[in-house]
Amino acid sequence: MPAIDADIGAASRDVVTATWSDAAIAARHPSARDGTVEAAPGYFDSLADAQAVANQRGALIGAERRRFAVVADDVLAFNPALGLPQARVIDPEQSLDATLLAARIEVDFEQERTSLEVFG
Repeated sequence: MPAIDADIGAASRDVVTATWSDAAIAARHPSARDGTVEAAPGYFDSLADAQAVANQRGALIGAERRRFAVVADDVLAFNPALGLPQARVIDPEQSLDATLLAARIEVDFEQERTSLEVFG
C-alpha cells in the first residue's frame, strides 16, 4: 500500500515526550517503578494534547489505591445489571472501613464460599 501524504508528514515530525509525576507518591514509594523504561506510546498533533493525556493517565495510575483479598463464608450472587459489585471492608489492623470495588470474584460451590479481590 503506498504511503499517503499524512503518513509521510507524521513520520517526519520531531518526537517530544510529555511526562507526569507526583512528588507525594514518589516520596512515599521511592523505590517503586512501573517496570518499563520506555514511554507509553501516543501520537498527538501538539505537545499540549500529549501533556493533557499524560496528566489524565497520571491521575488514574497515580491515585493511591489498596487491594485486599476477602473470603465470604457463603455463595454470593452478583447481578451486573445492578452496577459494579462492591464490598464494604472493615479491617481495624489496616485502618480501613471503606466500600471497595470487586476486581475478581470466585464462587466455590463445593466449599460454599466466595472469594473476592477488592480494591479502592
